[in-house]
Amino acid sequence: MNQMKQSILCVDSDEEILVDLKQHLEMVGYHVFTSNDGEQGLEIIKKERPNVIISEQQISSTSGSMFLRETRNILPDAMRILLTTQTDLDEITDAINIGSIHKFILKPWQSDTLLEMIQEGLQQQKLGIENRKLTLRLARQYKYLKETNASLQDELKQTKGELDNLIEEMDKANEQDEIFDDEEATETQLLEKAKLRVKQLYDEVQNLRQARDEYSETFATLNNIMEVTNPVVYTHSNRVGAYCSWLAEALELEKQTITDLNYAAILHDIGKLEIDQEILGKPREDLSAAENIIYRQHPFFGRKLIRRIAGFREYGDIIQSHHENYDGSGYPNGTLKDGNGVGDDIPLGSRIIAIASGYDNMLYSEVHGENLSPEGAIEALKEGKAYTYDAELVDKFIEVMEDGETKEKIEQLHKPTRFARIEEIKSGMVVARDVSTIRNGFLMSAGTGIERKHLQSLKDYEKKGDPPVDICVYIG
Repeated sequence: MNQMKQSILCVDSDEEILVDLKQHLEMVGYHVFTSNDGEQGLEIIKKERPNVIISEQQISSTSGSMFLRETRNILPDAMRILLTTQTDLDEITDAINIGSIHKFILKPWQSDTLLEMIQEGLQQQKLGIENRKLTLRLARQYKYLKETNASLQDELKQTKGELDNLIEEMDKANEQDEIFDDEEATETQLLEKAKLRVKQLYDEVQNLRQARDEYSETFATLNNIMEVTNPVVYTHSNRVGAYCSWLAEALELEKQTITDLNYAAILHDIGKLEIDQEILGKPREDLSAAENIIYRQHPFFGRKLIRRIAGFREYGDIIQSHHENYDGSGYPNGTLKDGNGVGDDIPLGSRIIAIASGYDNMLYSEVHGENLSPEGAIEALKEGKAYTYDAELVDKFIEVMEDGETKEKIEQLHKPTRFARIEEIKSGMVVARDVSTIRNGFLMSAGTGIERKHLQSLKDYEKKGDPPVDICVYIG
């Protein structure tokens, strides 16, 4: 990243602080604008379009958080940092929510800490711009998917009508002793027309399949980003996705609802991508008050990220509420904080994810000081029925997890995996993830045990000269 091209606006009522900030930031190559007034700062933003905006909480004419909210309306991609002397957790939380602040730092600050924060922010800004480009592409794909699906339904009805008419005309012709030349012509025309419509219908189906594959590829991309960025979050999220699918099937939810829940569950912690790895790597009990505030914002960050992606927006509310407790406590909001509402107001998907995520966290020590056994985790869930979880869902979850068939799935789920090239695939291996490509669509589903027929299909795939594909398989 070329720092010479990056600009920063600093807003503070203290002129000495502005001089100090300008000096330090220009020494490392940034172009710095300063202002001691919020209105003047907004004018600078409109004219200079800075990459980073740093503001004190107490500035003339308004608060820093309100000022930063205004900057978001003018320059949404800019990195926003709040300087504050406040130590009250509620006030800091409100400031983060009001101003959509990316980072905050307490006065007096360490120069190295501030510089690291700015560098991280600029990287996030770059990723945000790339994400917006992805969002636009996905929006077009999603629109095309909807239009194609609607068109397909109409064409299916139309084609059925045409084929019905064709059959009727042919039946009439067969009933006649003689078929005149003009009738032969009519029959031939109908046959040709029917063939054409079937060909068109086939093409539409292929287009629809491709659009759906692209949708799946987008989900896979998001999942892969989590895998690369934070493998712990990735493995946890995928286990939670499996637990949620099993519970949803036991609840006899609709097939599409189960699919949507699985996607939302796998992406439920995607907001952690916006949190420093140092914070995520600490045990929860070792987080400072300020770090804990940031950590508890990850459901909000997740909702904000997901709702930018067409086709995934409906997952946003589910993701934001997965840490809301059934008794009205929890975070980031606390459903019953003001005395209104009941636990059932929390989305069903969120309540299911809360149970699945809580169970997995107990096994893998994200919150607890030591790993619990599956039996210990089940007992903890039972205890949580009184305040944290939906009691009826907990009972059903325990029933599912104690089923013999589910235990076999869990054993498979926790096996390590690796990616293998097609030429490395052998009979007896088990596929760990769905295998699909945009060009060729779905190849194999997760859980498939490789047999001779699968090996032949993979060889046929290679012979077509299609792009190489890695297949995730279980080890051992």
